[in-house]
Amino acid sequence: LHIDSVRALPSELIPMALRAFALTLLPAAALAGEVVLATFDGTTGLTHKWVQSNDPIMGGRSTGSFTEADSLGIFDGHVVDVPALKAPGFIKVDTTDSRPFPDISSCKAISVNAKATTHFAGFRLSLGNAHAPGGKFFAYGYKAQFQPSVGKFGTVDIPIESFTDFWDDATGNPVKTCQDDKIYCPDANTLQNLGTIFVWAEGVAGKVHLEIKSISATGCDGADFYA
Repeated sequence: LHIDSVRALPSELIPMALRAFALTLLPAAALAGEVVLATFDGTTGLTHKWVQSNDPIMGGRSTGSFTEADSLGIFDGHVVDVPALKAPGFIKVDTTDSRPFPDISSCKAISVNAKATTHFAGFRLSLGNAHAPGGKFFAYGYKAQFQPSVGKFGTVDIPIESFTDFWDDATGNPVKTCQDDKIYCPDANTLQNLGTIFVWAEGVAGKVHLEIKSISATGCDGADFYA
């Protein structure tokens, strides 16, 4: 569909034709109901500042690093026991800039396109900084576990309903889930602008190497493509 063809149409058909023309300009991801949240290839609007940090609680000794290379975010590290707790600690990386995220209120899942070098059962993703009523002292944000592909890139989908802000700050495991009570589901303010995204390696001892291509919201209604 060419814009000159639109101009030649009867006036009553122009609005419909213009919408069809606009759809041809949308990326394929948008047409599939995807809202990209973060990439590491320098794309304007999708590039964020990511900062890695280690477990500071009660003498935690887990260590990690985060670098960006070849359009990937590379999360490396080693999760070890906190001596005082005799249980594994955590490492994490999160966005620290003030660039807003798009509205994902209509989306059904968060999708992570990534590759791990070995199986590690402690990967988690958290969104925003909400704190559950009666929640644990250090537990901020809506958190869910995910298991990336091992050895090759793949996409893992995490349903929005899998995230909860009532989780154990010692293990990362949920205390109460979104299914237990909707009060723990991601709220409207968070979904309208996540504010920050965290990637965790937590609650499981072991070495970590995760290469991330992108983080997106998926299963989104068409109305959000123009947001």
